[in-house]
Amino acid sequence: MEKKELLKKVLFIIIFSLVLIHSIFAYSITLNSKSKSIAYAKGNTEETIKIEEIKKNRIQELREKYSNDNIVGELIIDDAKIKEPIVKYTNNDYYLYRNAYNNKDKNGATFLDYRTNLTSKKVLIFGHSSIYEDIPFNELEKYYSKKFYDNHKYIKVIMENETNTYEIFSVYVETSDFSYMNLNISNDTYNKHLKKYKENSLYDTGVKVNNDDEIIILQTCSNSSKYKKYKKKYLLVIGRKVSK
Repeated sequence: MEKKELLKKVLFIIIFSLVLIHSIFAYSITLNSKSKSIAYAKGNTEETIKIEEIKKNRIQELREKYSNDNIVGELIIDDAKIKEPIVKYTNNDYYLYRNAYNNKDKNGATFLDYRTNLTSKKVLIFGHSSIYEDIPFNELEKYYSKKFYDNHKYIKVIMENETNTYEIFSVYVETSDFSYMNLNISNDTYNKHLKKYKENSLYDTGVKVNNDDEIIILQTCSNSSKYKKYKKKYLLVIGRKVSK
């Protein structure tokens, strides 16, 4: 009888021990899983912060490089010779013949219309081109070719807190109607603007636009012999924002 009681006690201890071990094991797995989740979330947060810091550091780096706090962003067209600081002043004349170092320069700088910000619904950016010198906006002349467009469809604008990407939907030269410079426009007028840009394009890009689109216009003087008879001839490369 005593042996049976002893056996029961031993079995009870064994079962209890197994249950306890199982519980501890399950708890440790749960705890480890939670720790990984927290670490993953923390890692993602740190990665996001790191990316934002890179953006901020890039603009600060440009300001330090050029000793110019008027730099508000950077304009990039991948695989083209356009990777330029964007400057902004209180008028559109200052950087017409000054470079990003604030030194006098007949080739000027890549500058933002003083009436706009890089986050505006309509962004206007200007720069010179030349047949005599190799300057960044000469690259825009290549957009006369649909083949070049097919391989260079996107404009990137880096700012302190975000990076905007625009898909080019129209390329043309304006010689008489400069209403594209207007910024105080109603929704109806805005639609007409977009329609005009599309209709005037040298070729069909196949990109659709609508009234909600935020756009960018890059303007430079046209050096094409096709427009030499015109006193004013501005090449416009126009894109719609597709991502931040």
